[in-house]
Amino acid sequence: ALISLFLLLFITPLLFAQESDRDDEDITYVKHRKERKWNRGRIKTLSGSGYHSGGFGAVSFRATDFQDETLVMAGFRGGWIINRSLAIGFEGHGIIPTAEFQEVLPGRNAVLLGGYGGMFLEPIIFSNEVVHVTFPIAGGAGWLGYHDDWENDNNSDFDEIIDDDVFWYLEPGIGLELNVARHFRIGMGVTKRFTQDLELEFSRSQDFENMNYFITLKFGRF
Repeated sequence: ALISLFLLLFITPLLFAQESDRDDEDITYVKHRKERKWNRGRIKTLSGSGYHSGGFGAVSFRATDFQDETLVMAGFRGGWIINRSLAIGFEGHGIIPTAEFQEVLPGRNAVLLGGYGGMFLEPIIFSNEVVHVTFPIAGGAGWLGYHDDWENDNNSDFDEIIDDDVFWYLEPGIGLELNVARHFRIGMGVTKRFTQDLELEFSRSQDFENMNYFITLKFGRF
């Protein structure tokens, strides 16, 4: 009788523990099933559950060709970075008037003035890696004009815009970006500019549709 009482006292807690474990397993299973069902109906967003927001400002320099002359441009970019995977913002680029074009009119040399700007989208692949890839695409409007070359034209009557026009542009590209420091990155790459409605005398409409080789210095919270 003593042995039976001992076994009863020893086995009873084990049975209650097993029953409690089964109850916990059932609760866990039901909870997991409910979460899966809820997640299936949940709207997935770009930001996801681990949302991160950042931003940057940048100075950019690029080189391109126009009628066999090299053009150098300087500009700015500024944007919002969503979840380290997509940047959205605005940019603008202006031509540094160093290229000279001979005899666009009899006795008149010219320099090319102008610039363009608009909105950009820039998907970012593996942003946390030291070197990663970006795919910028930009679009907007711009202005180009031939101006008398003020350095070489001695005639004071020649100091004006010879011809100018406005245009639309689309510019996709690819770049490599280097994480130099936590708040500083350098990007390098190439873009291809496409224009529409550009009608400038002494040039073809496609003369401004060339490759651009750029370097960008970014400062911000990435």
